[in-house]
Amino acid sequence: MLVAPGANFFVPDDDKPYGLSYGQWTAKWWEWCFSAPMSTSPLTDDLGKYSHLNQSGPVWFLCGTFGENKFPKRKCTIPRGKGILFPVINYIYVPDSTVTDDEVAQHVKKDIDDIVKLETTVDEMAVPAYRVRSDPKIFIINIREENKLGLPVGMNKASADGYWVFLKRLSPGEHMVYFHGSCSGGIRNATAYYQLFTR
Repeated sequence: MLVAPGANFFVPDDDKPYGLSYGQWTAKWWEWCFSAPMSTSPLTDDLGKYSHLNQSGPVWFLCGTFGENKFPKRKCTIPRGKGILFPVINYIYVPDSTVTDDEVAQHVKKDIDDIVKLETTVDEMAVPAYRVRSDPKIFIINIREENKLGLPVGMNKASADGYWVFLKRLSPGEHMVYFHGSCSGGIRNATAYYQLFTR
């Protein structure tokens, strides 16, 4: 049985949930994104069996895909009391050493400027997605494994931008989360459907 999420269950973009800015949490999400090998990555897992990997702290991360035109339907159990953060659609740029910081930031801005479609629902209720840039604008990310984006493994300078949703603690029970985003040409897509169980 679905449990109503409750009033004001999403975090506005000017808030500092758990003491960090929205942008700081998105940088942490990117670290989590590349913390597992492709064989057990939550992004390549269509069922949700790896959703629990490398989750720590007060916020639980959800994800879409690597931009493929597919529709994963995942199930996962989230410990009671966790906030939930996920991108409706996002983009990261890891440059070579010849690119300036301003050029890096402009690259991701231009890419996300092209997003034309955004949909997010929690238990069939529409939820706003906020555009959030990484904080700091240029951050260091440790990419630990080979990845579908072709990013270099190791410590790298990066910048990221995207549309994000940050949910407060959901009430115990079952919840349905759906999100989808795409660019004007339909080349870049991010879609996922989650059946969440909060215990």
